[in-house]
Amino acid sequence: MLLIAGVAGVYILNGNGNADGNTSQENLGTHKTGTHKPGSARIVATQEGPETAKPGTNITLKCKLKNDGEGPAKNVKVLSQDFERSFSVIGPGEEVEFQVQLYIPTEEVKREFGDDATLANPYFIGGFAVTYRDMTGKHSTNANNLEIPLKT
Repeated sequence: MLLIAGVAGVYILNGNGNADGNTSQENLGTHKTGTHKPGSARIVATQEGPETAKPGTNITLKCKLKNDGEGPAKNVKVLSQDFERSFSVIGPGEEVEFQVQLYIPTEEVKREFGDDATLANPYFIGGFAVTYRDMTGKHSTNANNLEIPLKT
């Protein structure tokens, strides 16, 4: 299987995906470092997309960050291969939402990657990364992945 990184996601070429809807619970709000302590922040990151998409169109992803911890999350950085966002503080119980546009390519991938390249269906969008600081140190988490069935 050949993976090609592209605008707002990863093309999985000649791969078989699982068309189980538009969100995956894998990595949803998983802390990569540290443990939850009283007074600390805990960011949960999610992204949602459309139920289906058509190749050659733009889609809107809704991204959310929620601090369900007891303390503030500071220096919050959001990073994907398609966008970056920063928030100075997300307080306890606070939720921040933003939207990003993503282009779903067509079979134009053949021009760039050869005649054997195909656009995976469902279309896979990897979760964005989040880093932040609280009273216990630096933490990181990832948003969920998306699989969006393509309609031709």
